[in-house]
Amino acid sequence: MKKLAVSIFFLCLVAALAACQAQSASTALPPTASIAETPIQFPTAEVTPTETLLPPLNSRFGPPLHYMRMFNKSDGWGLVSNQLLLTHDAGTTWYSVPMGAGQVDDLTQAFFLDSKKFFLVVPAPDGESGELYSTTNGGGIWKITPVPFIRGQLIFIEKTGYFLETKSTGTSTFSTTIYSSPDGGAKWNTIYPDPGQSATIPETGIKTGLSFINPLVGWLGMGGIQKEVTIFKTEDGGQTWTPQNLPAPQNIQELESSTQPPVFFAGDPSNGLIPVDFSAPGGGAKNRVFYSTHDGGTTWDPGAPIVDGNTFMFLDSKTGWIWGNRGMYFTNDGAKSWTSLPVAFGRSEYVTNISFIDEKNGWITTTDDKNSVRIYRSEDGGQTWIFVTP
Repeated sequence: MKKLAVSIFFLCLVAALAACQAQSASTALPPTASIAETPIQFPTAEVTPTETLLPPLNSRFGPPLHYMRMFNKSDGWGLVSNQLLLTHDAGTTWYSVPMGAGQVDDLTQAFFLDSKKFFLVVPAPDGESGELYSTTNGGGIWKITPVPFIRGQLIFIEKTGYFLETKSTGTSTFSTTIYSSPDGGAKWNTIYPDPGQSATIPETGIKTGLSFINPLVGWLGMGGIQKEVTIFKTEDGGQTWTPQNLPAPQNIQELESSTQPPVFFAGDPSNGLIPVDFSAPGGGAKNRVFYSTHDGGTTWDPGAPIVDGNTFMFLDSKTGWIWGNRGMYFTNDGAKSWTSLPVAFGRSEYVTNISFIDEKNGWITTTDDKNSVRIYRSEDGGQTWIFVTP
């Protein structure tokens, strides 16, 4: 099966990566600056925040849902263009959660530790820097920390936080700045680039994101790499980076590759997956291949391709779902093979979010050419989907 999947992959013509490179105009604080924290508590903040009922997201006037994450059969979080949302009934109704002066927008990303503990970075009122909002009780109390960045990717591994910020410096070049916090987000220092060291991350290529398996060892995904498959690795907490080449298909001379940051799972630092997109510079379909590791990222092996592979979710290193080629696919062997699921949507619908809480219970959101958002729920692992109605 593996040989057959690889053969199919080599015959596919693949297209250029469509990636969005966030830009920022933030002003960095001195590396040793002490950054104050301001807790904000709402009147009903003891356990849950004050919630405001919204119109149905799938109604004519409902706000577009950019992100959805479920944590059990009832409770989950979402992001729309200007609000943080919460649901208690599996996505049927949604409530707006207040954040004080914090303003969520289209580019806001959230990092969830669990349903109660999570972080968001939003623009400060001056528009020149950012503010880190963190909560440990589901938005009832927010701790607000000024930070020297606004746009980019925020992650935490144990108590160490990282923030990846990139800025366009030319037609296809981008500068890279990486910040780190050793104390859960209270203080942030610039760890890359170090003025005393030579740059170890090339300016060419889109930086697709960071991931770490511990506070020292991590990876940086790279987009638009010609004639090879490369991801960058650090073993000193992000201060220096070295290229790590992955096994390439035989026709790599005709392809462009884009690696995303690896996906690892809590309590399992040995097994992980790297999503890699292969495309032909001239256009056509994209193929997404998941490379797997069983030795903590020392070696990586490619799995079976998904044509036009896009949004995905893995519960663990073996069990995952992906949207691609106008359909849903499932794997239970770590992306070595994929099974097509019998899903039927409107011709213009495509999946934008996948959120499973176990092997049976999952949700997806779709949008169409009119930007209409729909939410579906499955209780059989994605074999059938039920429209979540208001």
